[in-house]
Amino acid sequence: MAERRRIVVTGMGMATPGGIEVRDAWDKALGGVSSVRRLSYPGGKNSPVQAVGQISEDDWQRIVAELPDDAAREGERRTIYSLWSALRAARDSGCEDVGGDRRRWGVCLASGLGINRLEDVARWAGSDGTFDLVRFGREFRQVHRESIMRNQTHHAAALIARKLNLRGDNRSITTACASATTAIGTAMMIIRRGEADVMLAGGSDSMINPIGLVFFALLGAASRESETPETACRPFDRRRGGLVMGEGAGVVVLEELEHARARGARIYAEVIGYGSSMDAHQATAPHPEGAGAVASMAAALRDAHIGPADIDYINAHGTSTKLNDPTETLAIKEVFGPHAFKLAINSSKSVMGHLLAGAGGPEFIFTTMSVSTDVVHPTVNLEAPDPKCDLDYVPGHKREMTVRTALSNSYGFGGQNASVVVAKYPGKATGLSGQEAAPGGPGKNRIAGFL
Repeated sequence: MAERRRIVVTGMGMATPGGIEVRDAWDKALGGVSSVRRLSYPGGKNSPVQAVGQISEDDWQRIVAELPDDAAREGERRTIYSLWSALRAARDSGCEDVGGDRRRWGVCLASGLGINRLEDVARWAGSDGTFDLVRFGREFRQVHRESIMRNQTHHAAALIARKLNLRGDNRSITTACASATTAIGTAMMIIRRGEADVMLAGGSDSMINPIGLVFFALLGAASRESETPETACRPFDRRRGGLVMGEGAGVVVLEELEHARARGARIYAEVIGYGSSMDAHQATAPHPEGAGAVASMAAALRDAHIGPADIDYINAHGTSTKLNDPTETLAIKEVFGPHAFKLAINSSKSVMGHLLAGAGGPEFIFTTMSVSTDVVHPTVNLEAPDPKCDLDYVPGHKREMTVRTALSNSYGFGGQNASVVVAKYPGKATGLSGQEAAPGGPGKNRIAGFL
């Protein structure tokens, strides 16, 4: 058999509540700064959900200023978040203007559910309560620009491909909260099979709108914390009260190793394994024994050709819900055995909320940064650990440690599960500045002035 193609991360971009540049969001995460704030959506004072991970208005205006035509034309925020992150990742990778066969460059992007705007339903409802199809047909152009009627799931992936002339494989992934991790794993497999040399992969979502907020409130899944929103997300804490909805995107450039070497690309880390599974249990609750989570993590380790003891760190799904946190803990123990108690585990949702279908994008970037720089950001608000969550969740403060190999987990409603393995690329590690890190042992592989 031919030697398996290797895939590396050469570029990263994001738009998150913690910032719209990777450096800014990463610095906040390392400092244990929560970017969850009170809902500022128009008319949102009556919402049962008040604590959200919203991208700040200043950051949104900066995106609009840099992408004025797209922001005016597209309208829907998750699409613009995707485009911003993809363009930033391409710039970071230095591949915007790279020549070669663009038929071997593609996109695999996760996207959440489209928005059904209430005003679009009400506008064309007749006096008898039925939908007036004839009038709707005549007035279709009045549909709100954020409506699902104008923004299909595949729209963001197609827009990114047009902007960057990516004429190869183009896929849109929707597997609930596992979507972005599934997209990254799928992109890795596409390159490994020889069907592409470069793939932009990740995800985006925003459900901070009336229907999205009510949906999660009715499910009983969302936190109702309102007095101190920055403490609302408490993964693995016994006082946790539900997930905190967030919005944003994270996109990475995945590249075949020799292709990256040939153009002198900076390499952050290597992606070596991917696994996915289905609980086949219940739409709104994980399998009580974590069977699906066990299967996805075990599959990712097998695909990476490594054992449990090779993993140093896990970026957990860590939703701050009553069911997920102990179930994920149970699954980690099942897969890793005694080594589970030696792992550093954190939840990026604690600092920015749950980006839903897009969550795996920024979380993968944070995982890659930990592998590249040998530091793990803390899980914030973990002050009263749940006895059922008895592993090391890096509470309170960042941890400097050698991170040889890491796992990023995402689990979604419906029982979808995905896990990706990231490994340190051989040689000197580099950070966002592109400067070489100082050599050394644990805690020494660092960039001066970066952390």
